[in-house]
Amino acid sequence: MPLDVLDRILRPLRRGPATSRYPDVPPDLPPAARGLPELDADRCDGTAACVGVCPANAIRVADSTWSLDAGACVFCGACQRACPTGAIRLGNRIELAVERREDLVIRRTWRAAP
Repeated sequence: MPLDVLDRILRPLRRGPATSRYPDVPPDLPPAARGLPELDADRCDGTAACVGVCPANAIRVADSTWSLDAGACVFCGACQRACPTGAIRLGNRIELAVERREDLVIRRTWRAAP
């Protein structure tokens, strides 16, 4: 019985740390992880298909400006699937810590087609 108790104490020490060295080392995300949507402004044509499918109403398109409220985004990927030009893709950014709420709004502008 005493060896069983000793084994329970020493087992975690032999196994090593179960967590990463975050924030010194970026998180190791699995391939299927979904991050914040990113816009390729050169491919965006302003059709705003992404706005209509966003379940959280986190995306807005107006006056050649695409904006994403990262605080409202649910990382579902519907915007990526709905974009007809492939201008939106889910990136690797998962960290949302900011000092002010308005810093969670990401804005990108694109050039309108002549």
